[in-house]
Amino acid sequence: MRPQIDDRAVAIVREAVPEFESHYHDLLDIYDEDLTPQVVFNELAELVSALLLQDDSEETLDRCVGALELVAAEPGADGTELIGFCFLDQLPSFALQAIRGYLGPLAETILELLDDDLLYDDIGETVSDRLARARTGAPQAGCGLETESCPAGPHS
Repeated sequence: MRPQIDDRAVAIVREAVPEFESHYHDLLDIYDEDLTPQVVFNELAELVSALLLQDDSEETLDRCVGALELVAAEPGADGTELIGFCFLDQLPSFALQAIRGYLGPLAETILELLDDDLLYDDIGETVSDRLARARTGAPQAGCGLETESCPAGPHS
């Protein structure tokens, strides 16, 4: 039996994307109690890839991308890892290019950091940390710099 896992991100996706529910139940049949949020987000990436190939899937695609924004904004839901490594990184190149126009600002930031191999910097700061710091104007944790040379940008 696996240790208890915080499934808030999965609950958000299930609530926001009713079309995903049958996929989720298929995963439950396969993984049972070993189903993790990482596996769920891999499956969501497969669903989005399939939706991008269909002409009549715009609303479902919008709901999937909207769910990513909700997960990214949910404190403590591990959204950065799930969206970056388990969703965006799993998309085939055609899907990754196509979905760029659908992403909201939080998921877009995660994708940019993933593209630049900066999703986690040397001190383990996540995109959620970066966005919170940007909103408050606080310096990067552990930075020690108070000049233009700070990788987080100038601050005082």
